[in-house]
Amino acid sequence: MYSEQQKRDHVYDLQRFLRRIQREENHPNPLAPDGIYGPETEQAVREFQLQHGLPPRGTADYHTWTLIYEHFVPLSTSDTLPQAALFFPPAKGTVLSPGAKGNSVAVLQMMLNTVATHFANMPQVPVTGLYDEETSMAIVDLQNKFRIAPTGLTDRTTWDLLTQLHNAYYERPPLSWIIAEQD
Repeated sequence: MYSEQQKRDHVYDLQRFLRRIQREENHPNPLAPDGIYGPETEQAVREFQLQHGLPPRGTADYHTWTLIYEHFVPLSTSDTLPQAALFFPPAKGTVLSPGAKGNSVAVLQMMLNTVATHFANMPQVPVTGLYDEETSMAIVDLQNKFRIAPTGLTDRTTWDLLTQLHNAYYERPPLSWIIAEQD
């Protein structure tokens, strides 16, 4: 049985694919994914169909969906970071702390920034690959918000929390962006 939630999830995916394609083409008003196949989604599908020589019906039939996905995949591949959890140093008991340098710290900073765009009161940090005071304070802020001991150090517990948040929010536009686009 095809549930309403499954339908919304599929519409959301379609909207996300179209939005990424539209952004690549500098569309003036990229589609805001919401999981509802409304007039904006129908128009975005119709525009895509016209651009690609398909009958502009505004419905995402198999051929349209497949073509949208074929255009989306190379764009998303260039956007996607490797799974963040794999960057955490594998040695048991490793803790990232002030003064640490390298790819793991840069990925930590990128994940912090992804999460910060979804929380109005979380600071962004420069992606330098150096675990500096700003990075430490951003970790303290995250730890406080999610009730982890606020040490400013990134142990496996903090890293795993940040990875889960990053993976949940990475491809989702912040609510504030969606609201701003609708004005």
